[in-house]
Amino acid sequence: MSLDAALSRAAARREPSAVRTYASKSVPAKTLSVFTRQWSALMSAGIPLSQAFELLSQSIVGTRATQKTFAATLQSLRDEVNAGQSLHSAFQKHPQIFNQHYCSLLSAGESAGILDSVLDRLADTLEAQAALKAKLKNALIYPASILTIALLVLVVILLWVVPVFEDVFKSMGASLPWATQKLIDLSFWLGHWAGALAGAVCVFMALLRCSHQKSMHFQINFEKMVFATPVLGPLLLTAMAVKWSQTLSALLKAGIPLAEALPPASAATASPNLAQATIELTQRIQEGHSLSKAMSESKLFSAMTIQMCAIGEETGSLDAMLQRAAKLMESDVNQQIGNLSTLLEPLIMVLLGSLIGGILLALYLPIFNLGQVF
Repeated sequence: MSLDAALSRAAARREPSAVRTYASKSVPAKTLSVFTRQWSALMSAGIPLSQAFELLSQSIVGTRATQKTFAATLQSLRDEVNAGQSLHSAFQKHPQIFNQHYCSLLSAGESAGILDSVLDRLADTLEAQAALKAKLKNALIYPASILTIALLVLVVILLWVVPVFEDVFKSMGASLPWATQKLIDLSFWLGHWAGALAGAVCVFMALLRCSHQKSMHFQINFEKMVFATPVLGPLLLTAMAVKWSQTLSALLKAGIPLAEALPPASAATASPNLAQATIELTQRIQEGHSLSKAMSESKLFSAMTIQMCAIGEETGSLDAMLQRAAKLMESDVNQQIGNLSTLLEPLIMVLLGSLIGGILLALYLPIFNLGQVF
């Protein structure tokens, strides 16, 4: 069977929202981690499942829509468990909230009778991943917001301010400098084609989103392009490896075999490239190869991560070494985020200063020239 066919079959067998769980709008990741932590505390206190779900439904934090959605889900879970279904089977019926990783750990904890400790470990993993995601968002929101506002200001200047100066320049009757003439030409072109340009951008974004949702190959190639971008690419790749290591470590600690733990670990990262690589990793492990050797054939893992996995396999402590690798990579991500913020702020200031200053200079050059004549 070819790799593409195996990838397609694996995607078809996967829960419908296993990759999208962490981006769920109905139940945010923070709400899920708080729920898991509170559930672990109730289980440790010996509270029965039915009563625990009732208490948890009353303590859900978030928006009113989130509270209603999650409360209805918990009510459904309580009814299914009371009807005799296993815990992980009931949770698997709600893949839009509880992904493959979550259900796998529940199954392991339920089978081994250590559900409270597994839930505590799961809460740690969810909290760490939510914190990492928040740091990445905070690092990217500021420059994106500044650039968006700057773009809007430039559009306003070109569409409404430059034409006013153009009328003034025409009344002077003098020839315009090259920079001023080019700025007026750009303003005229933008005013004439602004509607068509905005429509083309909207259509392009819609087609891009549709292709991303429907085509696995498009998702893989798009993510490769993102990973190849300077500064941002390595940061996102390391963040993905952190999620993978944290999730795989938690699954292995729960007693899940390595070959069975790899798919939910890759699903937790929401990375199509890692989902593709997981098929190859699983095949290599089933053929008798070690995890570290299989990882070395992929370009998604750093040399440090591969080396620590090799040490963990040799010493029989793969779960602990994966957790250490995740902590080291998380520290590296935090440092990269700090460096990114330090680097972007002066670059944005220089860029905005150059654009605004260039426009103002082009607008006032004819006035300066006129002043020299008199």
